[in-house]
This record gives sequence, structure tokens and C-alpha cells, in this order.
Amino acid sequence: MKKTVHLQLSNKASDNLNRLSKKLGISCDEFATLCFEYVDIKHRGITDAARKITDKKKNESQDNRNLSQHLQQLSTEQIELLLNKAAQKKKN
Repeated sequence: MKKTVHLQLSNKASDNLNRLSKKLGISCDEFATLCFEYVDIKHRGITDAARKITDKKKNESQDNRNLSQHLQQLSTEQIELLLNKAAQKKKN
């Protein structure tokens, strides 16, 4: 039974998928299937990479919360000034 999955790959991952599947003489789908069938999530490189991704997401989430809190503390005039400056930058 075949299933369809849609992935959002980084440019590097996409390039590697295309390059390596061509090198092996198989399709990208076949190569991705092999990778997912044989991947070992206990492999140190994979766990380290996964940790980096989760840490990055946490930091981005924290930054967004800090920005949100900061914006809530601004006065109406300060917000208006920020919006005007952003509009000017967009025009330029």
C-alpha cells in the first residue's frame, strides 16, 4: 500500500534528496522511503539535530512573546510612530 506525504524541506535537504536519489538511480520518493524505513532516531546525530530544532523553536517563541509583551506596553502614540516608520521603510 502506498501513502502520500507532503514535506516542507529546507533547501539543503531538498538538494540532498535530489542529488542522492539521482546518484543511487532511484526516484526521490523511493529514496525518502528508504531513509524513513531505516532511520534510527537513537542515532546521536539525529537526536542532536532534533534538539537544535526544538531549541530554535523555543527561542523564536520566547522572542515573539517578549515582542508581544513589549508592544502591549507601548502607548498609542508610540505604536503610531512605529507604524509610520514601518510604512516609510516599505515605501523605500
